[in-house]
Amino acid sequence: MKSRTIQVVVMLIGLALIATGCSSDEEKKTSHFEKGKTYFEKGEYKSAELEFRNAIQIDPEFVDAYERLGETYLKLGDPRGAFREYSMVAKLDPENIDASLKLATFYMLGKKTAEAREKVEAVLAREPNNIEALFLMAGLYDLDKNLFEAASVFKKILELDGKQTRAYMGLARVYVRQGKLDEAESQLMRAIELDPAAIQPRLELVRFYTGRNDFNQAQAQIEKAIQLNPGNSDLYIVLGNFFFQMKKPAEAESAYLKAIDISPTDIKPYMVAAGFYDASGDPDKTLAMYEKALALKPGDVNIMTTMAGYFLKRQQMDEANQYLAKVLEERPNFFPARMMKGEIAAFNKAFSEAIGIFDQLIQEEPRSARAHYLKGFCHLGKGETQVAKTSLAKAVELNPKYVNAKMLLAEIALKDQDFETALKESTEILALNPKDFRARMMQGSALMAQGKSADAEIAFKTLIAENPENPAGYYRLGLLQRSTKNYDAALDSFNAALALNPMLMDVFTNIVLVHGARGAFDLALQKCDAQLEKVGDAGVARAIIHNLKGSLFLAQKKTDVAETAFGTAIQENPEFLPPYYALARIYLSGKQQQKAIDQYMAILEKDPNQAGPHMLLGTIYDMQKQFDMSEKHYRAALEINPQFAPAANNLAYLLSTREGDIDEALKFARVAKEKLPDDPNVMDTLGWIYYKKGLYGNAVQEFSGSLEKLPENATVNYHLGAALFKKGDRTRAKLSLEKAVALDGNFDGVDEARRMLSDI
Repeated sequence: MKSRTIQVVVMLIGLALIATGCSSDEEKKTSHFEKGKTYFEKGEYKSAELEFRNAIQIDPEFVDAYERLGETYLKLGDPRGAFREYSMVAKLDPENIDASLKLATFYMLGKKTAEAREKVEAVLAREPNNIEALFLMAGLYDLDKNLFEAASVFKKILELDGKQTRAYMGLARVYVRQGKLDEAESQLMRAIELDPAAIQPRLELVRFYTGRNDFNQAQAQIEKAIQLNPGNSDLYIVLGNFFFQMKKPAEAESAYLKAIDISPTDIKPYMVAAGFYDASGDPDKTLAMYEKALALKPGDVNIMTTMAGYFLKRQQMDEANQYLAKVLEERPNFFPARMMKGEIAAFNKAFSEAIGIFDQLIQEEPRSARAHYLKGFCHLGKGETQVAKTSLAKAVELNPKYVNAKMLLAEIALKDQDFETALKESTEILALNPKDFRARMMQGSALMAQGKSADAEIAFKTLIAENPENPAGYYRLGLLQRSTKNYDAALDSFNAALALNPMLMDVFTNIVLVHGARGAFDLALQKCDAQLEKVGDAGVARAIIHNLKGSLFLAQKKTDVAETAFGTAIQENPEFLPPYYALARIYLSGKQQQKAIDQYMAILEKDPNQAGPHMLLGTIYDMQKQFDMSEKHYRAALEINPQFAPAANNLAYLLSTREGDIDEALKFARVAKEKLPDDPNVMDTLGWIYYKKGLYGNAVQEFSGSLEKLPENATVNYHLGAALFKKGDRTRAKLSLEKAVALDGNFDGVDEARRMLSDI
């Protein structure tokens, strides 16, 4: 009996302990939840997040906590987090209408209309007159461009509640798209009549008048809104934006500063003013405004991310990284900051690191067009053209108006000699922005490459008319005119470009080439001497001019003077490739190669730490086909200076001719490309290595770039033809191979070119 009594007592104590534990957990859960609500109301959202999370940890099915956590993430600017929490609410409480509508909104914003419609229809099936659901349904019809049904839904809302100003505004937008402007204006006036001091209907009327270019009426409505709401700083921001759009910067600045005066503790006016000063080219005032905003909210990740972007745009990477580090310390998964971190890696040419970042971002947000674009940009930087095209195409699929992505696709197509695609992309960009300089240039270049000279001329002349202070349009027009042997017009165009910028050596080179083609050697030499005066001590420019003089002397068979000119070119810029080849050809054609070899060996005996003499010796031995000796001297030059691009380029090409050395060849070719990205010889070498590795698309791009500067070079034409042949583009391959054989019947590879032509 005693034993039975003890058992009962023990059981009662256990039940009491369990009840006490349950009561304690319930109290803790409620306490965390209430603290979260308090923090939320005070705007301390990070603290609110922590409290709601603590409540959910105690009760993983606490629907109210998930719902409030979703609201918190919205306040924190974390839509993915909000979506996750509202999804949990819908899972735990399928009848929760508010969660269903929130999820539908997220789906709409993500352009997932089918999922959004499913949620909205489920709500309307239960509550046919739910006004929020009807607004979402009208929005879905609008997205589907079903304007008639959208208008019907807005009318139904107004039948249910004639005071729904959003419905009047929505109906007005539909009428505008239908061209019913008077009806649209009437709807907006009705919305304003409901509450003349209401801001949104009046601002909608401002947008309506602005869209009709009735700027006086638009300004009057903004000023009326301010008169009725004198303490609203947002309205002064609207006024500032209006003046900025009207190109009235003084009035815009005054309005922005008034917004700050009205709300000195609100960060928004400071951020808007910073954007205005940034657009106006005033970096000191821009930074001052950002710093004032940050002083008000020292831990605000959005301000710090914006500041990082400001420094990134100015290529001040240390400052950008400094702010990003603070952001990511506070919010390690903050999407915009991680995107910017990837951009900085891309800027620093750490393309593999950047691609890793963008891959992770795309995994989290597959519909981020910018992440796909930047990933494509990085693959292009690595020479991975086909992968780049896939990423860029995805960016355009997600955002058909993504101009930068379309422009890169056009540039790739032009280098691939896919002129139709280049023309298509550039024309589509011009449809979005008729004055886009790059697109107009691309359009003209694609037409020129297709042999459509008249259309290309129109494109380049349009470019000049729209941008008369930019020399690029004159230069491209001059190239077109030179290609059609319209030399007088070409000279006029080149001279116009050079007048705008005397340091444009590509332009000056073409002027000299035109005079040379006409046999006006003395005039061409005079131009060179005059240009030497203009460029002063600029070594790169001086090397180009002396190299041109050497070529002009050679054309007149003045070999000794030419040799001196080429030697001077090398002294001015040892990285410049053409004079090395020119000197080697002089020595070989004059049977002076041994004399030259002895001369440069003597120079090295006096001072062995000179890359230049090794480069010249390597080039001479190369042309003598003594490849062991040429390799020895190229490597010696690179031991002295590992970044010596001429030797890296020539050694890369030499190694590419041998089995088993192709990867080492690629390493040296990339050194040369890094140092001399626009040198046609370097592009040809890198293209040939890509060809050897079977990367024919990349090869075509490099050869096409080389041919822009060496259009009459038989070897480069042969290389392009061979790459096109391997790609299966036999029509264009035939044109390039035929041109190569016509230019020179004895270049290295001519037999292979003829074999390919016979196969075609």
